[in-house]
Amino acid sequence: MRHSSKLYFFTTLIMALFFQNHLLAQTEDGVVRIESSAHVDQMVAQKKEYNKSLDKINGFKIQIYYGSEKECYEVKEEFTSLFPEIATSIIFSTPQWKLQIGNYRTRLEADHAMVGIKKEYPSAIVLATEIDLE
Repeated sequence: MRHSSKLYFFTTLIMALFFQNHLLAQTEDGVVRIESSAHVDQMVAQKKEYNKSLDKINGFKIQIYYGSEKECYEVKEEFTSLFPEIATSIIFSTPQWKLQIGNYRTRLEADHAMVGIKKEYPSAIVLATEIDLE
């Protein structure tokens, strides 16, 4: 019984020392070097040029109103006075008029904007749609 206690103690001690060394070795600074071929660089440049030619991309907008045309324009005026820095667009989709705002590239950006907008427009929702590039 006594022999197994000593064996357990020494095994635990050796493992603790080993893992301590292992953890310390992980904290050393290193250098990362990324190599790419000329073909990859050329493809990246072509993609950048193509992206510059786009007017719209997939993204997100926030819809704050749908209903009649008259009310849609009234809500737009009200919204523009409260949030002048956010772009608005009115869309007609039979039989409803919709007021959508913002051009958000990610859902996270749209959700972040919703925090302030929900206080004034509690029925606002985030929609995945094409957005204008600015």
